[in-house]
This record gives sequence, C-alpha cells and structure tokens, in this order.
Amino acid sequence: MMEKSGSCTAELGSMTHAMKAQRALANAAIPVTVYKSESSSSRRGCSYGIRYSCPQEKNVRTVLAGARITVKEWNVEG
Repeated sequence: MMEKSGSCTAELGSMTHAMKAQRALANAAIPVTVYKSESSSSRRGCSYGIRYSCPQEKNVRTVLAGARITVKEWNVEG
C-alpha cells in the first residue's frame, strides 16, 4: 500500500471553524495552516479550511472528531 505524501486539506466552511480546528490541532502538536478557498462547493461566497501533512490525516480526523468540528470535505492535493 502506497503512503500518501504532500498536502491534504479539510474544508470547514467558516473562518471561525477553521480557527477552532487550528487551535485544537495545535494543542495536539499537529501543525496546520488556515486557507481561503474561492472555488468551494458552498452555495455562495468563499469557504475556509485547514491544510496539513497527509501522513497526519488519521490524527487530524481523530482530533477534529473529538473537538466536534464538522468537516464538509476532505481532499488530498499531492
């Protein structure tokens, strides 16, 4: 099985949710950056998400679930 490398993203919707996710992941020592997505699947406007290292995906999912942060879409970018 090939391991994912590169950058993965989780689209969260609002800036507030993205910042909450960033704080929760920082407390778990998982570095992420917040980004603004112009081309989102949302009905209007932009959406915000977090970008993290793909090998951390399982940890990111676990932390966000524990913090009750809903992810709209998960993406692997590279």
